[in-house]
Amino acid sequence: MTKTVDPLSDFDDLRRVAIEYSQQASGEIWTDYNIHDPGVTLLEQTCFALSQIAYQVGLPTRDLLTNPRGHFCAQDLALFKPRKVLSTNPVTRDDLAAWFCACPQIESVAIAPAGSDRPNHYDITVVPSDDTCTPEHIRDVFETARPLCTALGRVALATPIDVVLSGEVEIGSETLPETVAAALYHKIAHILTGSNQMEHPALRADVWSNPMRLLAPAQSHGQVSLDLSKHLAEIRSLPGIRDIADLSLQPTTLGNIPTSDTPIYYHIVLPDTDEELNAEPGLRLLLNGAPSNLSATRLKEEFMRVSAETIAEASHHIDKLDWDVMRPGRNRKFTHAHVDSLLPQLFRAQGYRMYDPHTLVAEYRGAIDDVLRDMVDELNALPHTFAASAHLSQGDPALHRLRVDLLDYLIALQGVEMPTTRHSGLHTYRTTRARHRFDIEWRLEYLFALPGLHRGRATGPGPNAPGGFLAELALLCDLGLSRTGDMTQPLRDFGLTLDDTAEFVDAPDAEELLLIPAHSPFDMLVPEVEDAALLSKDDLAQYSPFLNDLTLNPAMLAHLTKSDRFAISPHIGGRWLILFDPGTDAALRQIGIGETKGEALEIVTRLRATWRHINRASETAHLVEHIVHLESSTTDPNVADLILPGWTARCQMESFRRYVETRVLDLAPAHVHVRVHWLSFEQMQTFESNLAAESTDGWNGQMLKHLDSLVQTGSF
Repeated sequence: MTKTVDPLSDFDDLRRVAIEYSQQASGEIWTDYNIHDPGVTLLEQTCFALSQIAYQVGLPTRDLLTNPRGHFCAQDLALFKPRKVLSTNPVTRDDLAAWFCACPQIESVAIAPAGSDRPNHYDITVVPSDDTCTPEHIRDVFETARPLCTALGRVALATPIDVVLSGEVEIGSETLPETVAAALYHKIAHILTGSNQMEHPALRADVWSNPMRLLAPAQSHGQVSLDLSKHLAEIRSLPGIRDIADLSLQPTTLGNIPTSDTPIYYHIVLPDTDEELNAEPGLRLLLNGAPSNLSATRLKEEFMRVSAETIAEASHHIDKLDWDVMRPGRNRKFTHAHVDSLLPQLFRAQGYRMYDPHTLVAEYRGAIDDVLRDMVDELNALPHTFAASAHLSQGDPALHRLRVDLLDYLIALQGVEMPTTRHSGLHTYRTTRARHRFDIEWRLEYLFALPGLHRGRATGPGPNAPGGFLAELALLCDLGLSRTGDMTQPLRDFGLTLDDTAEFVDAPDAEELLLIPAHSPFDMLVPEVEDAALLSKDDLAQYSPFLNDLTLNPAMLAHLTKSDRFAISPHIGGRWLILFDPGTDAALRQIGIGETKGEALEIVTRLRATWRHINRASETAHLVEHIVHLESSTTDPNVADLILPGWTARCQMESFRRYVETRVLDLAPAHVHVRVHWLSFEQMQTFESNLAAESTDGWNGQMLKHLDSLVQTGSF
């Protein structure tokens, strides 16, 4: 009976057993009498690491992820915060506020839900910065960054109420009075428009975490003065201000206050003349108890300077990158140093001349020198190896895997994981060489697109952009995007139609195919050409006699994309036959003749490229958001339909469909249900006709009823 081994629970047990194993393996050659033995030191480090791992594994997950105070410190654990990892967060009102505040025509904005009677609608109130801000401009800005499955409700421009500043402020002698007054007017102007509580106005991170750049609550229309007492602390922190005796704001004219239904904001007015600026009860700046005589012209100049300085320091350019993938490194050059420079003086060539034969020293030194030379060559090749280019040589598979792993790591640094594409059908139309190049191009494009995708995450299609959700889905799934929903156009461009009942035309009985035996069977095969030109519509019809009126079914369309469906063969007079294999044990069909082998090869490569282009160009996605196409309370605003063709070679593959649907689940916001429809050709024609009719006559819900019927019957 085998003796039960006690578990190795601590460092001492691990060290004891490891020493015994070492002694058994080395016999009498090695002993552990010396505790400073390097082998014992390494062994103890290994045992300590193993005991620590065993100890930590037994702890609760909460203790492993928190510090002694119970706080989650992602940076200390080399982890990403949930907001970075979960990149499918919906666009919030704070994000919209940041987007609106980046527009120079908008000073601040208030965004609120429209109410239960209009779900997923936003009411927006804007404080304009100039007269160019119009409701149409606000709608365009909203459509550019519209959250998925949302719509715009009421749009209102706040009406300004002019107010004047009065009070006494004690200033220091180190600053000009007009400079202090300009900073004071500028700060109060920000307070009145609701943007004063931002540490850095319109900075994206601050708007996310503390969205205070919003419209201040409307003051009571009956009051005469506005209370600034709760803002005295931040006003007192302005440079040059020693103390504030009294500050108040008063409307210039009480009769111009609009009705309570109209949003308002208070706009501070700068005095036009020196008399207005220094008149009672205006603003008085006291220097050592004596009032300073202010210049209205100098005050306006200083106000413009302070405003420009604030804009320059705000760093509110929201359209720039919020982060960098990697900081640019120095361009390092490595030179090969001889082995003599790395050895002590005793072991250099001069020290061996009197003791050792030259042959042994030369072999030893030459071997080390070769190793150093190889290291230098590899280091100097790093800039070329890791260059952001997909057109480098793909001949070395180890180098290719290294570049792919590096790009995956850079993408993972942003909290995003590249999907697994093996057995997904993503590379159906690509050769092996093209697939390897695509692996690099695909990752580079995604890496460079991540700043824009993160900035507009989960946004819906706009007038000039597909939106963050749809753009990321199309990039990861290698799909095109359709703005108009006209997805059968690539077929119509070549005069093709699809019919489930279509079949290949049988060869005429009188046709005799005379094949001259080739010198090698491989002469009939046509190599893949990646950049072959496409055939015209007439040429495609000429070389497709196997189609009846250019009508084919989805299986035939997928059949024509395979590389072995077209071949060539020698013919009489040095010409070459162009052959088509219809499959299903049918005989080869002659579809053309080339005067030379090169001409026949070109026709086949262009024919193959054309059929693949038709399939690839037809694979476009169109997103239908219910809230946009039907304004009705009975429609679920959180539902969207993703329309995809189901008749192309790749879209007929179950693996590719599962791959796309998985990406939809990963990228769609949690509150949005995206239904994926793989429509047949007839269903797609019905969808396109309904969409065109609604675009012309208005949204009547016919298209959504058609999609709902497909969901209920499961016929897609």
